[in-house]
Amino acid sequence: MLCNCACTVNRMSKANRSLIQNEHGMELPINIVVMLVVGMVALAALLAIIPESKKNLIVEVVEVNDAEGITGNIKNGVNSNVSVVVKVYDSENNLIEGASVIISGGGGFGSNKTDETGEAAFTVSNVFIRLNQDSIDLKLVAKANGFYDYTDESAILIT
Repeated sequence: MLCNCACTVNRMSKANRSLIQNEHGMELPINIVVMLVVGMVALAALLAIIPESKKNLIVEVVEVNDAEGITGNIKNGVNSNVSVVVKVYDSENNLIEGASVIISGGGGFGSNKTDETGEAAFTVSNVFIRLNQDSIDLKLVAKANGFYDYTDESAILIT
């Protein structure tokens, strides 16, 4: 009986010794670790180039005046200029500098970029209300990098 146990121990020792002495025995786990590290670096590089998510713009019409300083009122059948002041900020009330603001409608058009205070002042030229119309709506569009475009089809009512 002693002989059988000793033979079994010697066989296991030989198997363990051949695994340890074999230089290819540890190659598979090291390759897996290297591939895992390279894969994580590649994933981190891909995540770094994905742009951060966009936010919503909020646009507030501060002031609307015609050439004579009357708020939101122009004469029917006459081309008029309308001065507009808008303020642009994000959902966290941070003012947005450099946003493009465009107002169009009634045959008129005006645009400007916001300054460091988030305001844009400009004139919408050649706004025209036909004689048979009571009012017109001016469309407002605001665009800024990193934000969804803001569009309001009836931002300003001119009577």
